[in-house]
Amino acid sequence: MVASRVACDWHRGRAHDEALRERLVSRWARRPPDVSEEHWVIAGAAVAGLVFGIALDGGSTDGPSGPATEAKLSAEGWVACSQVMAEGEVVSVEEVPEAGRVLLTVAVTDWFKPATGEKEARFDVVDPAKDGAYPRWKPGEHLLLVIDRDPTAYVTSYRGDDIAQVRRSIERALPGAAGRECTDGGRGDV
Repeated sequence: MVASRVACDWHRGRAHDEALRERLVSRWARRPPDVSEEHWVIAGAAVAGLVFGIALDGGSTDGPSGPATEAKLSAEGWVACSQVMAEGEVVSVEEVPEAGRVLLTVAVTDWFKPATGEKEARFDVVDPAKDGAYPRWKPGEHLLLVIDRDPTAYVTSYRGDDIAQVRRSIERALPGAAGRECTDGGRGDV
């Protein structure tokens, strides 16, 4: 008895939903729903918020990781979980046998992590253009690079005016990150 009652209730509800759908379809066929000016303003504000949020993501153009991509990411955790943080000019970007990777050569002017290194450093990294999402670096470009400990992660690179701000963030976080282990991807509890 209960099973048949449930089936009857389900059927009535489904019939009601189908009848409502039919009424709406016929009404919209005669006259589409009105979109008020208020709806357009709300939609425009949402788009502006998205664009503004993307513009404030730390200036990253070459990868989804970095100090501003996750709300819980601490600056000290970001530094602790980075393998390399360096500033310099791109010398070359060469293909390597492994698909989706390149050999990036940089004339380093400033090492942040580690504190010192070669004047010309070579990094086997994920090709930023492998999925067509990010432009590949060009020789002569001045960058601040952050290379994650995860070899499958994109390199985060900063250009232009963003470099000074990121450099200050790194320099402030270095003392707090010294000697810390990266245990949770840098999300605060390193």
